[in-house]
Amino acid sequence: MYVAPKAPQQDSDFTYIPLYDIRAAAGPGALVEKEEVKDFLAFKQDWIRGVLRVNPQDLRLIYVDGDSMEPTLHHGDLILVNVGNHAVVRDGIYVVRFGQAVMVKRLQLLPGDRLKVKSDNESAYEPFIIDLKKLGEEVAVIGRVVWTGRGL
Repeated sequence: MYVAPKAPQQDSDFTYIPLYDIRAAAGPGALVEKEEVKDFLAFKQDWIRGVLRVNPQDLRLIYVDGDSMEPTLHHGDLILVNVGNHAVVRDGIYVVRFGQAVMVKRLQLLPGDRLKVKSDNESAYEPFIIDLKKLGEEVAVIGRVVWTGRGL
């Protein structure tokens, strides 16, 4: 039986961001069957507000799975996702759901209510275009990636 970890007590200096047992595919797509908090990681509140300029309550941590976003993101990297940002208001790296598949991709706004979805590993993965009118039906933007970390 799964028992969710308890969030540490908040203090004035740190906020504890939930780490979900989700892997955003940097490749063909990973199915999300359940979203469980695996742990919490501490981040300085001043850094989140001053450098990232986001609300700490809107942040989630997940892992990258696959090679499609190399060299920017690698398999196993930890990404900090601003889930309070569901609209694509500027080009950047986002976590996107296509059906039940969750992917991390670079999104580029195009004229005519279109969105270019591309991988940084362009030699292995072809970009594709989606109609912005399909957002919410077949496609949902989960949030914008605002930070990444990795082990050496």
